[in-house]
Amino acid sequence: MKINFVLNTSANYSEVQESLFSLVQAELDAGEYSRGRYVDGALNFSLFIRDRADVVMSHGVADKNYFWIRDPDGQRFANRLKAVLVPGRWLRKRILKSSKLELGEDQVITVGWPRIDQLRAMPRPQTRGRKVLLWAPTHDAVKRGAEERSTSSYPDFGRHLPALSKRFDVEVSLHPRNRVDKRPTLEKLLEADFVVSDFGTLVYEAWALGKPVLFPRWILGDRIQQYLPRSAEAHIFDNRIGYHPESLEDMLDILEAGPVITPDVVKFMAAYVDNYRAGNSAAAIAAALRRLAAGETGAAPAG
Repeated sequence: MKINFVLNTSANYSEVQESLFSLVQAELDAGEYSRGRYVDGALNFSLFIRDRADVVMSHGVADKNYFWIRDPDGQRFANRLKAVLVPGRWLRKRILKSSKLELGEDQVITVGWPRIDQLRAMPRPQTRGRKVLLWAPTHDAVKRGAEERSTSSYPDFGRHLPALSKRFDVEVSLHPRNRVDKRPTLEKLLEADFVVSDFGTLVYEAWALGKPVLFPRWILGDRIQQYLPRSAEAHIFDNRIGYHPESLEDMLDILEAGPVITPDVVKFMAAYVDNYRAGNSAAAIAAALRRLAAGETGAAPAG
């Protein structure tokens, strides 16, 4: 059975989709796969839970309760799938324990996150005279609760950039939904010494590259725990993994002291992402797709 990469038409995620698919396809032979719409008789692989597909890996490494999304009839999209690919054992365990999802042991396969390997392979830029602070929020397109509040630090944190710019070189990389340029944030992340974010993919990628992440708690409060309960991101906020300053002054003190990757981050990341330290996630994805296309079951998780 051929592997078919289902192309989603979203302009916001087109570059992310192309980047991830290209990494995996480089691990396959040209005759093993096709690209396009859903193909009957093929193993259809997508990065989007709402697409018609057989296997889904989220387009982002964050949990965000993505595999618990419902269709308009209230049914979970994930329960229709042959398999889901997840970054590591933390999310695999959560899915298998969930009473809402009907996926078995051989249907939840850990594969890491391929962009981490890609980032590690890229040359590091020259250091600047001042430390570089990158603000990389997720999008604010989803408003939650009666007050229509976002779980993103965008745009509120933007008002603090002038004060931070007095002490650091400040770079900004908004989510593709909030900017015209849809390219993934790669170069800016490599340049950064510290990252300010909230609950998206950049959090995990920054930690994997050894870059401390600061969560502006005075802006985000407990919204992530409230609106994304039981998610990995709620776990991060509940347990204050990494740095969670309660004010701009608190953040400045942490930055001046020199934040580091703390032991709680190392412990969490080792469980959340198979290739946190090393590996080849794209090869793991390709191998999982080959096994599924061959009709094999009981595929062992990578971690």
